[in-house]
Amino acid sequence: MAFYKNFEDGDVVFDNATITSGIFQDGASSVDAFHSSSTQYTNTGDYNVDTFRYDPSNNASASVQFGVAYGHKDGSGSLGTKGATGDRTTAAIFGQFNNIINPAETTSFTFGSVSSEHFYAIVFNRARTRERMEAGGWELHLGSGSFGNGASAGHKIKLIDDSSTSKGTGNTRSALGTPEYNVVSGSIADGVKTAAADMTSNTGSYGAFYPKLGVILLNPLALGGGVAAPVGTVGSEVLGVPTITGSNADNRNALTMFKAIKSGSYFQAKREEDVTSRHYFVRAKASEFNSTSNDTYYETTAAGTKRIIPGLASDQKTYITQVGLYNEDSELLAVAKLSQPILKSKSREALIKVKLDF
Repeated sequence: MAFYKNFEDGDVVFDNATITSGIFQDGASSVDAFHSSSTQYTNTGDYNVDTFRYDPSNNASASVQFGVAYGHKDGSGSLGTKGATGDRTTAAIFGQFNNIINPAETTSFTFGSVSSEHFYAIVFNRARTRERMEAGGWELHLGSGSFGNGASAGHKIKLIDDSSTSKGTGNTRSALGTPEYNVVSGSIADGVKTAAADMTSNTGSYGAFYPKLGVILLNPLALGGGVAAPVGTVGSEVLGVPTITGSNADNRNALTMFKAIKSGSYFQAKREEDVTSRHYFVRAKASEFNSTSNDTYYETTAAGTKRIIPGLASDQKTYITQVGLYNEDSELLAVAKLSQPILKSKSREALIKVKLDF
């Protein structure tokens, strides 16, 4: 009986596909509630605010969705002074992102046409982004919340990237982050509302987006001002985020951005993964695989020898329940289990497709 069979030409087919899925917990593509952890904030809140979909204080399954951080070139907004004592956490954060994103010897970030020495960062870890965040697949609402006053009171802005109108730029380190897109106002449904080039020259764009890194940088200058709009208009672009850049002061600007996200009450984002699939067409012809080594297929004679049960010897048949894939050394590499057995006999052939994704 044949236990192994080689694949023939045309039996193995390859294809490639891009798989898109929700980036948040439980596979959700959007969330409208945001929570923080008092334990995390107490211990490392001067660096970042971990953001959860579910409240970690009463839901054991709650996991971090993304982190919110604030970076400043000179360490403003955190304890410590340049060249002296103190953690200067915002300087450490600025340096980390600068080393990952910018070309060598760069000392600032460019948002539109404006150079900035500080930023807010929204960061997804690799486990959530897989290969990358989907360009054009995220939309973030920020609300003025408790800090809104005057023209910004009660306002929200909707932010997206400009991949629908731009191919992106390539000024980031090529191995990590290209392309880079501008963060602009608008929505996935309606497209770009205010392009980066249309923002005022003294603020620059709302930020930059790096799909492969899972990073959205937001520009404090634009979030503190932006394009004027009628007072009280929901969706206007005046937010008034109060970024505080005190010297040797623990201003916790990351918490301010977390509050803006919480007040905005909406974040949609998807991730992409390039998957290579290998399809194996397993063919069992009429004369093949009609017997088995399974003990239930045999009986022991009075003389103590083993033989096929007489009723099966003249009408051999088997039920295929799984397919094993082996290498040239007959080592088992993968097993495909069928949802239900397939009858195989001399009058029946079987064709089973096994798909492996990489």
